[in-house]
Amino acid sequence: MKYENQQSRDGRSDWIAVALFALLITIGWLNIYSVTSDVNQEGFQISAIALKQLFWIGGALLIMIVVSYANVVFIHYLSYYIYGFVLLLNISVLFLGREVSGAKSWFGFGGIGIQPSEFAKLATAMALAKFLGAYGMRFKGLKIIGISLAIITAPLIIVLAQNDTGTALVFLSFYLVLYREGMPGYILLSAVLFGILSITSIYLNSFDVSFIWLYGTLIVLGLAIAYAFRKVRQALIAIAFIVSISLVFSAVIGWTYDKLFKEYQKDRIEIVLGLKADPRGMGYNLDQSKIAIGAGQWNGRGFLNGTQTKMGFVPEQHTDFIFCTIGEEWGFFGVLVFFSIYLAFVSRLVLIAERQSDTYGRILGYSAASIFFFHWLINIGMTIGLVPVIGIPLPFISFGGSSLWGFTLLLFVFLRYDQARRN
Repeated sequence: MKYENQQSRDGRSDWIAVALFALLITIGWLNIYSVTSDVNQEGFQISAIALKQLFWIGGALLIMIVVSYANVVFIHYLSYYIYGFVLLLNISVLFLGREVSGAKSWFGFGGIGIQPSEFAKLATAMALAKFLGAYGMRFKGLKIIGISLAIITAPLIIVLAQNDTGTALVFLSFYLVLYREGMPGYILLSAVLFGILSITSIYLNSFDVSFIWLYGTLIVLGLAIAYAFRKVRQALIAIAFIVSISLVFSAVIGWTYDKLFKEYQKDRIEIVLGLKADPRGMGYNLDQSKIAIGAGQWNGRGFLNGTQTKMGFVPEQHTDFIFCTIGEEWGFFGVLVFFSIYLAFVSRLVLIAERQSDTYGRILGYSAASIFFFHWLINIGMTIGLVPVIGIPLPFISFGGSSLWGFTLLLFVFLRYDQARRN
């Protein structure tokens, strides 16, 4: 792999992506400051949390500068080694780490905590890019598909063992990358359908009358369509196969949900599905989150003027529920502006990925875009009650050093590679 001026900066980083990155970090810090500032204090009083976030931001800017001068050949060469090292770190944290909010996924160094799973996203993207880069556009065959899935699944399983379900689910975003590289669409569609079936199984119960009614309706609809096209025999075979697979899958999901899921995980899922109400317990965060966002109405209550925020009704509002602050203080129109900025950022990464001249750079770009989009989608969905509360940060907005540094590395390793792309 050849690049011009490999030891130097080959041009400049994409200034639009860098500007959007800087804007998002600024938005994040302002909202963290708003959440953590004392409403009774006059003047510009920086809380310890906001000050600590400034330290993390300083580290992120240092990472940006260092990576911008890194040798891209060196980055490419170390991809597998970085992946292996990060996997070892994530295994080690199971034995040497400390538990935070039920997840044993942190290394403690005095008052500073580092979460190695945040860096596993970049490591997985680099390993996947290097492996598929060796095959170019030839994403087919059991070997290529199997190894690709293994690269994605290994960190997912390890992070699940840390009891960090939110971070583990982020690795599913790599399926979007595989789809871009040629994975058959039916695999992605099947994954989506099985996801819907899982939710349906939990909601209706596999042996409930309503569940049987649902299958009956689908079968009748399928037969009606098949009859219209005179392919009843083929339809019967397909329906029998799909129903059989679905029933077995539903039974497995039901057993897994009943036997392996912990009670607090069940509570979070059932609250979102409307099967349980617990406004004073597990549902408290979600209820207060929706109240805070709704209180912003159209124009918001203004910077530092959010009453729900100032009274501390939403726990962990400076981390996973930071979007509540944006909703309350910025209002509907402010949220639209924020969404536009974030989606412009993700779209820019996709555009940069498409202009790469090799598979490695393209996969790095699509991995970054998919991970940022997945975080945004799940975090927002979590705060408004569309998905269970699983503890996942909003990139560049939520408080936290590991996530900020991990996201910064992911972004600027890709942008550094873009600097050195072949014309």
